[in-house]
Amino acid sequence: MKRAHWIPRVMFYRVLWPSIISALALAIADIADALVVGGKVGEKGLAAIGIVTPVYMLYNLLGYGISVGGCVTHGNLTAQGRDQTALCHFRSVSRSMLVWSVVFAVLGNVIMLPFLSLLGVNESRPELLALCMEYARPLVTAAPIFMLNFVLYDFVRSDNGPALASLGFSLGCGVDLALNILLVVVLSMGVRGSIIATIAAQTVSVIILSTHLFWGRGVLRLKAIIAAREDKAEIRRQIQNSLAVGFSSSIRYFFQFAFLFLANRLLLRAGDLGLIDGDLYVAVFDVVMNVSYVALALYQACADSLQPLAAAFTQEHDKNSLHYVMRLTLFWGLGLGVLLSGLLAVGAKSVSAFFGLFDPATLAISVPAIRIFCLSTPCAGIMIMLTGYYQSSGHEKWSRGITLLRSAILLLPCTLIFGFLFPASFWWLFPVWEGLSLLTVFVVLRFHTPKETDDLPVFSASMDNSDHELGKVLSALEAFCEAQEIPMKTATRIQLAVEELCLVTMEQAFTGKKDEYIQITLARETRGDYRLCIRNSAPRFNPFLMEMGRLQREDEEKLMDSMGVMLVREQSKSLYYRNYEGFNVLIVVF
Repeated sequence: MKRAHWIPRVMFYRVLWPSIISALALAIADIADALVVGGKVGEKGLAAIGIVTPVYMLYNLLGYGISVGGCVTHGNLTAQGRDQTALCHFRSVSRSMLVWSVVFAVLGNVIMLPFLSLLGVNESRPELLALCMEYARPLVTAAPIFMLNFVLYDFVRSDNGPALASLGFSLGCGVDLALNILLVVVLSMGVRGSIIATIAAQTVSVIILSTHLFWGRGVLRLKAIIAAREDKAEIRRQIQNSLAVGFSSSIRYFFQFAFLFLANRLLLRAGDLGLIDGDLYVAVFDVVMNVSYVALALYQACADSLQPLAAAFTQEHDKNSLHYVMRLTLFWGLGLGVLLSGLLAVGAKSVSAFFGLFDPATLAISVPAIRIFCLSTPCAGIMIMLTGYYQSSGHEKWSRGITLLRSAILLLPCTLIFGFLFPASFWWLFPVWEGLSLLTVFVVLRFHTPKETDDLPVFSASMDNSDHELGKVLSALEAFCEAQEIPMKTATRIQLAVEELCLVTMEQAFTGKKDEYIQITLARETRGDYRLCIRNSAPRFNPFLMEMGRLQREDEEKLMDSMGVMLVREQSKSLYYRNYEGFNVLIVVF
């Protein structure tokens, strides 16, 4: 492993494992309803949950559209040291989310019957309609809880709290599964017990995540959020950026809603025509969709791990680290994702049995359906990770384009073709759709690679805890400044800052242990400023707080260090320190 990659590698792994735990816990929570209801209520219960599932897609559309874009913007703002703007931005995002969720809850209850009729359930199927009503009404009423959970999870994860985010989600998912077993299996409450378990789990998750606002390690504190002030026009601009970033990928859930709507309607139609057993195919389709939540969870976890890091490295102009964490994302995503899909395909019969599908006639449909779907998951995973990369690295248009291609331009026509012409082989739409999507993206990338957000030269170097290494870095930095014709006065100030801040870290923070590294990045920003970023692996240490007046005369070494830091403070336009994922980050702008 190259020394230059040690810091981004450690940062990635610190985010990855909590993200994997959260993603798998979320997948288990997503399938808990169908898993328990399928085993207890049977085919009709599975069909009811499958028909109401589009409501979750609407939640995802609004929730991820606001929260994912919000957390990317939050990461950018905190990386720039704009804490007040970040706090006001979070406050506005949370308020907007709660308002929209209340509107959703009220409107959803008013139009419940027409909405279910639109999804294909009416008085002609009274038993199925009753089950759908029993599940959908509490689900829609609890919209504010679901939306608050979206916001808190993504912002806490981005605000230096991935472990707490993982804990909140994991415990919430555990509560979901436990209450499903208690209310559905033990107390025989059916689909109503299942949705009560889901809402209770969301509530538990919100309570745990809310503790970050009181005792977290990031900038989000309840008192600070309330007291923060920023120009209203600037907050509106940041909100617009958040929405542009978030909806560039979450728009896929609108098309996912359309897909589920079309698929259920087409399968029920084919059943009415006597081509297939409509209710059974809808139930199997729900099982396949639940399998997709598990099969794609690890790909999504890797994309979630990438996003906050990619946003930070993009803001710091650290292209080497950005590209390296993308390679790590693809490696772990494909490695773990293909392994999991293979296990699901091999155990397709057991998976069907978990969902209450036991008889041979049903297994003859469900087992091939699961295995055919698993063929599509590597292509889908690559698309998920590419979307996450472009979304958080300043290429929102590419993220939006991939999402539209995959979720609308190809998915909906494939659904219509297979639903009308090949309903009995409906499951083949998944590998055909995902394969065409990936092939199209690769062809486009072959001839039109996205431009970097800035094409300006960037100086990047890594060093260990030694004066010899620092000397080599300073020589390379001097050569870079000369090559880029940076004004002599500015170049001298930059080199002084690198020397003094590295020295004070080596002398005052490093302890002589293995794997003590410093990473340095220098770039010219579009407005003409020079942005210096120094990241180190020392324990939490902010040299900008050093003050000469507090040092005794006998502390000569510390006195000299503080004088050097004082010179850096006086010669720079702005300074900023934060501890992100266990690493000290020093930002100096000249």
